[in-house]
Amino acid sequence: MAKSCSNIKDVYKEFNKIDGYFGEQTLSNGLKVERINGLIYYYCLNGKTIGKGNCNGYFDMASSGVMHLLKNLKDKNGLEYDKLAEYAILWLSYKLNKYKHNKFDKLNEFYTKYIENNKHYNEKIKINGPTYKDIIDNKKDLMNMNIKEILKFYEALKNLCNMYNKYNENNMDCKKCLEDANKFVVQFKELNKDSKNIDNISYSQMLSTLSNDYDNLKNIYDNKCTNSPPLPMIKTPPSKLIPALSTFSVIPVFLGIAYKTIFKKKIKKNKEENEN
Repeated sequence: MAKSCSNIKDVYKEFNKIDGYFGEQTLSNGLKVERINGLIYYYCLNGKTIGKGNCNGYFDMASSGVMHLLKNLKDKNGLEYDKLAEYAILWLSYKLNKYKHNKFDKLNEFYTKYIENNKHYNEKIKINGPTYKDIIDNKKDLMNMNIKEILKFYEALKNLCNMYNKYNENNMDCKKCLEDANKFVVQFKELNKDSKNIDNISYSQMLSTLSNDYDNLKNIYDNKCTNSPPLPMIKTPPSKLIPALSTFSVIPVFLGIAYKTIFKKKIKKNKEENEN
């Protein structure tokens, strides 16, 4: 599993930065207008090899936004590939859920239409390394979840980032920080006891990411604000083996049954021979 990112507040800063590239903006008179920063077009080439791209609507811009995020996080924070993909998936879930005309229930549906054939995702992250598409493909089980389920991770991460920001303030309000920590622990527990996703390996890895980031925060700032609540142990996917029927238990049981069967047949045969 990827190690904890000590600059998680910078990660969330990138979330907000790319989020600001496109979306709806409410004016002072209450009117909502579309907000677009020209930078969002860069990864919307739509078949072009050179020149300015062309984003055909919100979903193209969301795909381009994910690419911006992957590039920025890779260049500025040196995240490991697992975590790079996880943060990109969280941001995309948030951005799609925010759009009132969203038609996708699962990220995999969006991926197939707007990411899979985008040439920028097939670029290598570094020489002899995987492509951006490769690292996202490794999280396919996560993308098969409902977007609203993944969004719960985003909300927990958002709360964690707020804690990082507050812990960096000169005049910290430890009471408020403790309230935020308790809120995060509640969010984590809810995610940890979700029986629907217990078999999802990427889901467990996401829990591990949140846990590592929270523990990292505690290790840095507990000398300022103590008594931060601990997180529960992460539930791991159950073994696919039937309980008590592992290799070591099945073989003796099988041999025992076979021995009893042979023994009974031998007794029956001896009895018949004696009668004859």
